[in-house]
Amino acid sequence: MPIPSPSEIISARLNKLDSQILQAVDALTEEEASTWPAATAPSCKWHLWHMGRWADYVQGLLSPVVDTKTPELWEFAGVAEEWGFEGVDLGMWGAGSGLGNETGQSLPLPAVANVRSYAKEAFDLLEKRVAKLDDESFNAQFTDWHDNDTSVGDAMVGYIAHANRHLGMLEALSGILGKDGSVTV
Repeated sequence: MPIPSPSEIISARLNKLDSQILQAVDALTEEEASTWPAATAPSCKWHLWHMGRWADYVQGLLSPVVDTKTPELWEFAGVAEEWGFEGVDLGMWGAGSGLGNETGQSLPLPAVANVRSYAKEAFDLLEKRVAKLDDESFNAQFTDWHDNDTSVGDAMVGYIAHANRHLGMLEALSGILGKDGSVTV
């Protein structure tokens, strides 16, 4: 069996991670997914929304690297408008980063099934973009979301590290809510 390329490794890890994020939320009721256990601990639904937004934002950034430039689902599919997010401050990159807990808790998130559907669609788009990376595009110069000059591959490693942190939060919150606290074993 040949050793996978770096882009194949990133693609496989991303697919598994996205599946685990969805699996963590699927075990919860609407009430459980929406619960903020403390004013400083965002709900599982918020974490799912945030990772969906991040995936959507990143797939939009990657689109011209592997295909033609396309907008985020959030805009072109009308998700922001449908959910009542027009004019709502969504923090850095419109993805919930740096919002603060009070603002995060006040977001008009719809039912967890709607958030899951959006996240799944955004995950799928990002997975398709990443699957198209070859050695050249994986190593291509890329300016990431922090305006750092890096490579596409390095930016994706950063994305996966960020998403894994949120998976861990989802698992911890699930445990606090009395559910199995791990989807990774």
